[in-house]
Amino acid sequence: MLVIPIQPVPSQQVLCVLDGQNCQISIYLRNGKIFVDLNSDGVNRCLACLAHNAVALDSCNSWDGFLGNLYFIDTQGTDDPQYTGFNTRWFLVYLFPNELPKFIPSAAALTQSSILTLSAILDVTAPAPGNFSEAHGLATVPFLIEIVPTQVGSGPIGSIWGQAGFADATNINLVASDTGVTAKIYVYTVAASGLAVQTPAATLLVNSPGSGNFSVPHGLGIVPALVEILPTSDGAILGQTPLFDSTNVYLIATEAGQTATVSVYRPATGAFNINAPATTLGVTSPAPGAFSVPHFLTSAPSRIEILMISDGSIRAQTPAFDGANVYLEASDVGKIAKILVYA
Repeated sequence: MLVIPIQPVPSQQVLCVLDGQNCQISIYLRNGKIFVDLNSDGVNRCLACLAHNAVALDSCNSWDGFLGNLYFIDTQGTDDPQYTGFNTRWFLVYLFPNELPKFIPSAAALTQSSILTLSAILDVTAPAPGNFSEAHGLATVPFLIEIVPTQVGSGPIGSIWGQAGFADATNINLVASDTGVTAKIYVYTVAASGLAVQTPAATLLVNSPGSGNFSVPHGLGIVPALVEILPTSDGAILGQTPLFDSTNVYLIATEAGQTATVSVYRPATGAFNINAPATTLGVTSPAPGAFSVPHFLTSAPSRIEILMISDGSIRAQTPAFDGANVYLEASDVGKIAKILVYA
């Protein structure tokens, strides 16, 4: 689920990418009621749709070709949306196709937490700059991926990020800045409810001592199951290959003073499961530098992850969040990412 940020104004247009679809959403007031127009990839999907609480906006969804659907959710009752309460009481959410059959339209849906299983770990090498795909070998469409940039030997340092439609039934769809750039991709699928879940066993605040290789002790005393890297500065901190052992996490910095938050997980007995993000925010940077977006949770998150779906970078500020907002910084205007917000 994506929560689409909207403004408490009577008329607005929102441009966003939803499951690989380039969308223009027009929201406007007419005769005291909220109406919505939805256009995706140049095709009008719905026009002058009257917005109700917890009712799908694209009523022709079964045949018009639009993937997923849009809902307004009232977090304080069951009233239809009013623009004065956008992003404080009423939220506009997008549901992916695989989420629609199990979706219960309610305020609780904004912070529902499914359980995800780590189903594949891929070490990928870009064959050329631009788009490429890597088979995930799973019998289902992944729900979530995490990308940890790496460097193998003296290979190039660059970026790999997700395409807007980052996964299908066969492949993980990625983009690379250059030939030979590498990354480790964690691939998650939806699991059954009630399973035991893992949370980070250690959170390391990393500051690179110089350019090149360095290591930090993780203190677990065993080999971790996985490591997540959340950048908090404008340079790059990548993982070495191998990324960790029973003592240390092995990293590479482009220069001194680069910072990141590194989350380290213990291995699980059996499948490795985590709680799904409480919400996922689709963000586009309004300008270079610092900006913030509301996360809509009722309390401060436990952590965030950033999945880039454009070139450039969006990174976390320090602190990265509080009880109301997620605080980010962008390399330039128009950079796009999904922010995974965990309760």
